[in-house]
Amino acid sequence: MIRTGNPEMAREINRSLVLNYLRNTKQTHRAEIAKALDLTKVTITTIINLLIDEGLVKELGEGESQKTGGRRPHLISLNDTNNFIIGVDIGKTNTVIALGDLRGNIIKLLRENTVKDPNVHNVIKRISYLLKKIIRETKIDSKKISCLGISAAGIVDSNNGIIKLSPDFNWKNIHLRDLLTSELRFPVIIDNCTRVMVLGERWFGNAREVKNAFFVNIGYGIGSAIVIDGKIYHNHSEFGHLHVTNKNIKCNCGKYGCLEAVASGNAIEKAANKILNKKEKTWITAKDVADLAINGDKLANKIFSDSGKYIGRSIASVANLLNPEKIIIGGGISLAGEILLGPIIEEFQKQTMEVIKNNTSIELSKLGMDAGVSGAIALGLKNLIFKP
Repeated sequence: MIRTGNPEMAREINRSLVLNYLRNTKQTHRAEIAKALDLTKVTITTIINLLIDEGLVKELGEGESQKTGGRRPHLISLNDTNNFIIGVDIGKTNTVIALGDLRGNIIKLLRENTVKDPNVHNVIKRISYLLKKIIRETKIDSKKISCLGISAAGIVDSNNGIIKLSPDFNWKNIHLRDLLTSELRFPVIIDNCTRVMVLGERWFGNAREVKNAFFVNIGYGIGSAIVIDGKIYHNHSEFGHLHVTNKNIKCNCGKYGCLEAVASGNAIEKAANKILNKKEKTWITAKDVADLAINGDKLANKIFSDSGKYIGRSIASVANLLNPEKIIIGGGISLAGEILLGPIIEEFQKQTMEVIKNNTSIELSKLGMDAGVSGAIALGLKNLIFKP
């Protein structure tokens, strides 16, 4: 693999390649890395020595000699016990924080209800509190935390760390990265929650080794992210605001008949409390509806079935347009499992061209409720490995 041009840029690219290779390898040695990455042993030795100086890589001692004889190789691995990433998923109902190692393994996770008044200062205080709590409970030296990856709902300018618009929190042009960096004293990286989730799928989940994928995040609202030729498309994909019905149902975006207005967690709860709620004083949650449906309640099942049909119809349009290899359904509502996935697939099969549907798989995210925070850890790792 020949790399020409700016030597400093080439060194940074090769550094990233080595770190990413080590992330997926328990232990190895310099000659093996050089062969795998098609780089010279001199280049690899230089990079490894720099990474050891940075504390990102450690030497493990001598391994077994090769079958052909010769010197025993010096084994190396990521320095998992010296570097950590904090992932934070700021959701409408829950804020989740996790401590992860350099391979993305979650060491400790805390989940708490999002503050009732989600103005930005209250949210920052909650994140600060949770960060101090997780450091205290794990007894991690805060100096070993490399950065924080933040998953946030809304239209996010990830390059500048600005929440341009978040209807869920009523935020507009919030410089969240700068505010968090000032409060927490750590480097902070922020991106849209669904792009963060699909990054988690790319690194740890069902989208590994998949070149073209579409990810649907069904939570309080409905978000989406696109993977094209192995890369995450960084323009916003507002799948939740496709027009799917002529019913006079207003969406939070101000339009009528959006997918999000009839198939999101919020929509499921509104429908359930209108149809099923007899007491009126107790709010029925989407989880309550799922539990009722699983236990045979016909009305609850119809609510999920209707939601699934709308989603299936919408992803059929996406599949006909983009022809992805895989469509992954994630977010809290996806935990309902088959009562949601069944109607999605049934409607998808009806509405998608034969040649496309036969080559597109639809799967639930295997990261479950941790998809957002796992993706946030991946976001921090990506920043550490592939320096911007």
